[in-house]
Amino acid sequence: MNDRLQILEREPVASQATPLTASTKIGPMLVAMGKLSPKDLNSVLATQKQQGLRFGDAAVKLGLVSAEDVNAILAKQFAYTQAPPASSKLDPRLTALFQPDSSQAEAIRSLRSELMLRYFNPPSGAQPELPPRRALAVVSAENPAAVALVTANLAISFAQLGLRTLLIDTNLRAPQLHPLFDLPEHAPGFSDWIAERTPVAPTAIEQVQSLWVMPAGTRAPNPQELLTNKLFNQRVTALSQRFDIALFNTTPMDNTRDAQLVAAQTGAALLVAQQNLTSSKALMAVSQRLRELGVRLLGSALVS
Repeated sequence: MNDRLQILEREPVASQATPLTASTKIGPMLVAMGKLSPKDLNSVLATQKQQGLRFGDAAVKLGLVSAEDVNAILAKQFAYTQAPPASSKLDPRLTALFQPDSSQAEAIRSLRSELMLRYFNPPSGAQPELPPRRALAVVSAENPAAVALVTANLAISFAQLGLRTLLIDTNLRAPQLHPLFDLPEHAPGFSDWIAERTPVAPTAIEQVQSLWVMPAGTRAPNPQELLTNKLFNQRVTALSQRFDIALFNTTPMDNTRDAQLVAAQTGAALLVAQQNLTSSKALMAVSQRLRELGVRLLGSALVS
């Protein structure tokens, strides 16, 4: 995935101010965590003053805390998600989580900001009685792995804002999300939930606070019938209302109509295109089909 993203639809954007709150100081936070004693705190403050160091650097230099301890405090202070340890079983291609300083992660954050400003946050002057926009389908012309990675990284970036984020794999033909998040391949999921085969709840991802994932579930012989189930809209709408953001990973639209069924239910879609692979003709065909269904096409993400 590269850092080139395009937004097709342009609308006036209303800026929104975010109130600032005072951060808790790192020293007392380390004491509260049991990492420093009050005596240690005084030693660190003395070293900090004598050597002109930052508090965390002084504490690490004295051997009282580790760099990981300091990073954990900074994560709390600045409300961001720490990168998992190297032993994590999550897929390292989740760059929004594992490489937050990379150009790929920055591109995902830029896309997230565009979507927040132009879709999820109501525009200035919007009718107050309109329901909030929560659901978005992520679609592509081909390559299920590429669209799944974009959807997963985008979901992580929303969760990193503290937004309760739901990620659903509606690719019932070639499920993609369960290996990314180390979820059991044959565990019940979306297909079982829609078919009412068994009670299913989204799985909370421990390493990403505020993120829940519902994998595709049991491989169903009738994907289109499930996606046109009369309960689909009702159940998905009710589930989405429990979250701030609901993202739907979909089956590529090159030879099935599954994705457009999902997009028709969510009412909006983001189109993923691959550099040097997706043809303009394919993009135009997908866009045309979605617009004919009344789906609002928000824009496109170009990935390598």
